[in-house]
Amino acid sequence: MQTINRPVTGILPSVAAGVGTVVRSTNALTVMLSAAMLVPALWAGNGYAADRPLTLHPYAVPLPFTHQGPFVTTGDGGVLCADTQQALHSADEGQTWTSTPIFRDEQTYSISNERALLRTRDGVIIAAWMNLKEQASPPDWNWGEQDTRWQDFVLPIYVCRSLDDGKTWEEPVCLNRPWCGCIHSLIETRTGRIVLVGQEIIPAWRHATVVFVSDDQGCTWQRSNVLDIGQGQHDHAGSCEGTVVERSDGSLYQLIRTETGWLYQAVSHNGGLWWEDFQQSSVKSVTCCAQLARLADGRIALLWNHPPRHCPDSGHSREELSIAFSSDECATWSPPQVVAASYGDGGRVSYPYLYERRPGELWITTMQGGLRMMINVADLERGTIPVYEPPPQPGGIVMFGDSTTAERPGAVEKVYAVRVRETLRNAGLTLSVHNAGVGGNTTQDARARFAQDVLAHQPRVVVIQFGLNDASVDVWKDPPATAARVSLADYEQNLRWMIDTLRAQHVRPVLMTTNPTRWTSHLRQLYGRPPYRPDEVDGLDTPVLAGYNQVVRRLAAELAVPLVDVYAALNTPDVDQVLLDGVHPDDAGHQIITDLLMPVLREQLH
Repeated sequence: MQTINRPVTGILPSVAAGVGTVVRSTNALTVMLSAAMLVPALWAGNGYAADRPLTLHPYAVPLPFTHQGPFVTTGDGGVLCADTQQALHSADEGQTWTSTPIFRDEQTYSISNERALLRTRDGVIIAAWMNLKEQASPPDWNWGEQDTRWQDFVLPIYVCRSLDDGKTWEEPVCLNRPWCGCIHSLIETRTGRIVLVGQEIIPAWRHATVVFVSDDQGCTWQRSNVLDIGQGQHDHAGSCEGTVVERSDGSLYQLIRTETGWLYQAVSHNGGLWWEDFQQSSVKSVTCCAQLARLADGRIALLWNHPPRHCPDSGHSREELSIAFSSDECATWSPPQVVAASYGDGGRVSYPYLYERRPGELWITTMQGGLRMMINVADLERGTIPVYEPPPQPGGIVMFGDSTTAERPGAVEKVYAVRVRETLRNAGLTLSVHNAGVGGNTTQDARARFAQDVLAHQPRVVVIQFGLNDASVDVWKDPPATAARVSLADYEQNLRWMIDTLRAQHVRPVLMTTNPTRWTSHLRQLYGRPPYRPDEVDGLDTPVLAGYNQVVRRLAAELAVPLVDVYAALNTPDVDQVLLDGVHPDDAGHQIITDLLMPVLREQLH
């Protein structure tokens, strides 16, 4: 057994400085975690290490270690957790740790940093994890592409047991071989059944939830039915990363990550082997996992990424980590309280673990963001983290447009603004990319918000894409409209005004044509009359929209403005395959737009 002694010095009462520099602010505690102190990422792009400040609840204090949950309480009253190869035990509230190996063969097994841990009432420690040593995928990922088999994506689930509080471990047992992106929820029911929430890739090229149960303290396991939401085909789509709790009536309740803007729920009345009532819950959530836990006071706690208060319509921002409580067995929840945050472009504090060290004392850690904090439940109401006001970030990029630019939670995982931001970051550029898309906007609406939504950000480059709403002739109205919402002349004048205003501020404009549109039954019902031509494939475009896109092309040539001709690139016989609803691009469409836009942006950023 190896003893790991970590030097500590006091920075707050009973708190050690092992987490880095700590600064007390007026309303909350800001902690800077060194990147060197972070747990390695599970796989490329999934770590989001915290090399940026974390803002903690004003009554939270940093934990004196960098180990990530989950944690369990051992028979001697200590704390146990795990890393990639070791079981770690502390008898002094995390000041020092001892380690013991989990595997006899370290070349065969490596524990993912998305894992679950349980100590049963009989004293058996059960660890569940994905084995990184067996992780496999096709070259270049190629998720869902032709000639790629879903079975070629492998990241298996394993469990292993310890009968002596982590000193020695039995040989791991494989539960499932298909790619599993995250597991983090493992409980023991009142009957002694062990319930583990897992997930797997399915032939529809998304994730689905599956549960494993054991009635012999983790020696053997049975598999449940599969919960598939039935939508999405990319590598984070589907219904996945579930968390489970047992309710007072003996039923099991599960909350599951989706891309709909809500956590979905499911219920089992037979101990987890059969799940039903799979439907949207009452809990709003960005697309990330949650953590349920029964507290000593009888309430159920929920720790998750509620849409941030400063951006309540976001389906993706993980800047705020919130907690809520249920006193009626998950029927209703208290208002979310923010316990920690990582604000700014790309900030994340997510994939949480909740551990009640002693009644009312919560240890909260995260895989993304490197959060390590303790807070007493009684102190949550005594303070709050102020609502964040994003400062203008000069010198970046503003994406200015309508609903084809704006985020579309539940429908599009990453719009082109997000994809551009990630592409720039992967190239080592830390420019801000602000999404100023607003659904339903015309260029007239855009002029009214130009100062606040564009100029206030002091951008270096502004990408302008309007036209679908300007060109729309609302023939569905009573009486039917006979002209476009914004005339062609006014549309041109508005674009000229934007370009002139930007150049006066030494900002570089980029123009984009709209994407093509195609008929759907709903669109035919609304717009299937003159001037539109419902019998023609492009009859929603050519009567009016084509002229607006021609204005964009002509202005770009006349004023020497870089042009990204989205319409020309997407106007192919199979354009339907990259449109969600005949109008808005799907994820594949947004990737095409990103690929078109990036060379132009690189040129403008030189």
